[in-house]
Amino acid sequence: MSVDFRDTITIAAPATVAGDIMKAVQDWPSWTASVSHVDRKATGPLTTGETVVVTQPKLRPGTWTVTRVDSNGFEWSSSSVPGVHNIGGHWAVDNGDGTCTAELTLSFAGPLARAVTVFYGSLIRRYIRMEAEGLRKAAEAVAGGE
Repeated sequence: MSVDFRDTITIAAPATVAGDIMKAVQDWPSWTASVSHVDRKATGPLTTGETVVVTQPKLRPGTWTVTRVDSNGFEWSSSSVPGVHNIGGHWAVDNGDGTCTAELTLSFAGPLARAVTVFYGSLIRRYIRMEAEGLRKAAEAVAGGE
């Protein structure tokens, strides 16, 4: 059984704009305070199998492996915390009117998932919301300048 967190936000920009911003993981600290540092060794487009180390305030750095990527977002997984396996999704879908809906998800599975989410649940929800709001602002700034 997993413990799942999810946030959605409507963005006044096409899904590809939001997707490009999400996939440029090395730039996250510039638009969300929920991420303080990203160590990405690769250059160019984000690719399946690539690993990225993400540092967030109040948390240990986590190593994430990209498991799926397309034009509108990506998914990655991590087992950086013993007894917990995470899957994070970052997707945007066009609404057909020049806007998109971004969906950010984070799932926790494993024998210690419940304990970790009880202890860190409010921080997790706050960070996902911060990411959603930051993404909206960044994508709308890009779309407004197009």
